[in-house]
Amino acid sequence: MTVNGIIPSGSAGVFLTHEHLLVDFIGADSLSADRWKREEVVQKMLPFLLEAKESGCQTFVDCTPDYLGRDVLLLQELSKLSGVNILTNTGFYGAVDNKFVPRFAFDESAGQLAERWINEWEHGIGGTTVKPGFIKIGVNSTNLSGMNTKLI
Repeated sequence: MTVNGIIPSGSAGVFLTHEHLLVDFIGADSLSADRWKREEVVQKMLPFLLEAKESGCQTFVDCTPDYLGRDVLLLQELSKLSGVNILTNTGFYGAVDNKFVPRFAFDESAGQLAERWINEWEHGIGGTTVKPGFIKIGVNSTNLSGMNTKLI
């Protein structure tokens, strides 16, 4: 599943498998889409996608999760302008002591979080038609916290 819908499996071609077109490390409590100007990001990133396409890349896997700058409308626009398939994700990034996990996730059960992610797959992300192509879960590299355990 790409940000522009389903493509035939044989047409995915060469992948860049773990990339980020935009990341904002401010943290879940302070993040909002008005922290960047979408058109400026498009102008900066489009040349890189076009160069990747010229080099044979047909599919770009954007691994920026929600609450770290995932902007599905930005990804959709870049995909349409570049002709490169882009996949986005659902899930949360619980590494860095849960800095990028939204407050509500601390109060919800693992099942409730799973329902949120399933809802994005079934109905689209944030009121859009864009659906995730994979799940991204990030956890600490040492001991798993309670939140990390809940996420996985």
